[in-house]
Amino acid sequence: QQRVAIARALVKKPAIVLADEPTGNLDWVTGQKTAQLMKDLNKKEGITFIVVSHDISITSVADRVLHLMDGQISRKKFNDPGAKKVMEE
Repeated sequence: QQRVAIARALVKKPAIVLADEPTGNLDWVTGQKTAQLMKDLNKKEGITFIVVSHDISITSVADRVLHLMDGQISRKKFNDPGAKKVMEE
């Protein structure tokens, strides 16, 4: 069901995809493949993915990670140096 939902969201090539726990019901390997697919689509197609997840492993493929606590940003992590520059502008 997760993969079908992701495929359905990508049919019209949107500029932004909001994904709530996209790897939540997947086994680890499939979850990692799904995360890598989102990263590849971002790089090749320019699609921005905004992902909400409790799966810490998904953060390894994200350009920028915002940790929330009590509704506030508690920590920022930048895996791509360019992402920090864009966020500061």
